[in-house]
Amino acid sequence: MIFADLHIHIGQSLNGKAVKITASNALTLPNILEVAGEVKGLSLVGVVDAHSSGVQQDFKTLLDSGDLSPLSAGGYAAHGLTVIPGHEIELQVGDGNAHFLAYFPSMERVEQYVRSLRHSTKNWQLSTQKGFLPIDLWIEAVSKAEGIWFPAHAFTPHKGIYGNCCRRLNDVLPILPMALEIGLSADRAMAESISELESVVLFSNSDAHSLPNIAREYNTFEQTDPSFGGLLDLIKGKHKHAVRNFGLPPKVGKYHRTYCLSCENIVKSTAPQLTCPICGSGHVVMGVLDRLMSIADRPVGKHDDSTYVHQVPLLQLPGIGPKMYERLLKAFGTEMAVLHQVGATDLERVAGVKVSAWIMKARSGELNVEEGGGGVFGRVVDILSLRPE
Repeated sequence: MIFADLHIHIGQSLNGKAVKITASNALTLPNILEVAGEVKGLSLVGVVDAHSSGVQQDFKTLLDSGDLSPLSAGGYAAHGLTVIPGHEIELQVGDGNAHFLAYFPSMERVEQYVRSLRHSTKNWQLSTQKGFLPIDLWIEAVSKAEGIWFPAHAFTPHKGIYGNCCRRLNDVLPILPMALEIGLSADRAMAESISELESVVLFSNSDAHSLPNIAREYNTFEQTDPSFGGLLDLIKGKHKHAVRNFGLPPKVGKYHRTYCLSCENIVKSTAPQLTCPICGSGHVVMGVLDRLMSIADRPVGKHDDSTYVHQVPLLQLPGIGPKMYERLLKAFGTEMAVLHQVGATDLERVAGVKVSAWIMKARSGELNVEEGGGGVFGRVVDILSLRPE
């Protein structure tokens, strides 16, 4: 089983320069490798700031020290963890700007890609900068560098291609992407209400801006080589049902429902709500659910927990603070082990009956949550049963 989080940012390069301004300075490449592999228990990560001049030097430093080694199928091995270098960029498409992700087999290909776009972006040290070039020329640059590309957090109102730019990808892109990142405020059932995504491979990733948020959403797949080549085969083969997503319940997402900027209320009435039903204002942050319900061309079905599991990170569960978290890691090794492998009896022995019950219910996706919106996350408020099955 491969556990993969393909969207992790760098807060600061080892030379002390900022990369992602809004990310933690502790989010350095060495720290990501340690936390992703040894604490979270991931198998495969995508670092989406490999374009940065400082981060490129960080890769070279770790390659020289032996902490990274190139894989023949692409990507880098880091003591049991595979790292794929990538880039997140902002491009103008349709009615607005959207974020896109690109991944490459090696840093040499990243450097080739950056050279080809050198004059289209103002600051190559910083993360997620705007590219001043047409989308088709960007796709061509990714392709020439042997890369993979797809839209990032596609449904969010902040720089998501569906949330901010268009009703259909075919209206604004020269070709339909082979994959797509869903984003924190939506799930697979919501995404599949748009028929053009029928054959598109769907990923859920953390978009981590801090070390604890690594793997807050992630994916699993089997019978795939943990390398760039394996990821490429998965996407090009359109093996959609080989990918299982583990993501926050959409209601927890901070952009799930429409938020009124005038009366400062999260809209809770039946979607879609494109204006505020409380005060009538149109000055709103459009919710992911409301936007999607307004552009879907088929009903939003009940989510299938065989392909998408509603799950929250351990530290967001009641009863799990820093001390309990450390106790669980000391006993069982990694978050993935706690969330996927350890039995209820062993969990009770270490964490007690109530915490064990929360974990088991989180594992099966049976959480009740309060809706989020307008940039404020929802939260777990109740559980169907505090007793394990």
